Amino acid sequence: MSATDDILDTELPAKPAVLSQLGAEMQKEDPDFARVSDLVNADVGLASAVVKIANSPYIGLGRRIASVHQAVLYLGLGEVFSVVTGLLLRRSFKTNSAEMDRLWDTSSRRAALMSWFAREFRAVSSERAYTCGLFEDCGMGVMLLRAPGYAATMTQLETAANPRELERQQHGLDHVVLSQALVRAWGLPDSIALAVRCHHDVAQLESLAVAPESRTLIALSAIANEAIHRSAHRGPSVWQGCAEQVGRVLGKSIEDIETRMNDAIRLPEAA
Repeated sequence: MSATDDILDTELPAKPAVLSQLGAEMQKEDPDFARVSDLVNADVGLASAVVKIANSPYIGLGRRIASVHQAVLYLGLGEVFSVVTGLLLRRSFKTNSAEMDRLWDTSSRRAALMSWFAREFRAVSSERAYTCGLFEDCGMGVMLLRAPGYAATMTQLETAANPRELERQQHGLDHVVLSQALVRAWGLPDSIALAVRCHHDVAQLESLAVAPESRTLIALSAIANEAIHRSAHRGPSVWQGCAEQVGRVLGKSIEDIETRMNDAIRLPEAA
């Protein structure tokens, strides 16, 4: 069996039981908020993290959240479900790797930014934007665990002309294949799976064969990634080649997008 076959045959992190329980509660005609709070509070680490994120400036509630129950009441079930999903996703990749820590720190910030931009532009639901941002590069986490030498490859991706081609050359496949597979394995919406799969194709945004929601999520991802890029004071990016398409997809001017991007960059780091 080749290294590529070994990675493709990898057993992806299983969907946590608490996530299935929360999802089942959300599907009810009359969800029990107390039951949702109890499920989250059963895990002390999860509960404290939910409260911390609920108080993040990216959420922008304008009030102090002191408990999971308050988070459920003021954020809504969808938002809390997305936050819990992200926390459990990161927990599913058990390693002390510095590369893994950086990957999830970036993913968490992208998720927070995409959620914030979704609200600012009234584009899609903020919880879907948040989840999409979290899962966008989760395939890199799988590669770090399963592909020998991938940590070294990661250091080359930022400056590579074609990052996915570099991954395919060195490891036989690229991370978006695994990212999409994990989104589907966890039973998340297909619009997120397609956005995750195609987010590197933002230069062809308007011609992608995806549903409008996926196209919007890709546009929000492009803005969030550019904000992260600028915050790190990095050099040229792909933004100039896709900015006009992003604006048309969102129905916003480049000036408006730039203003919101600058506002987001000035926000404190996500919780």
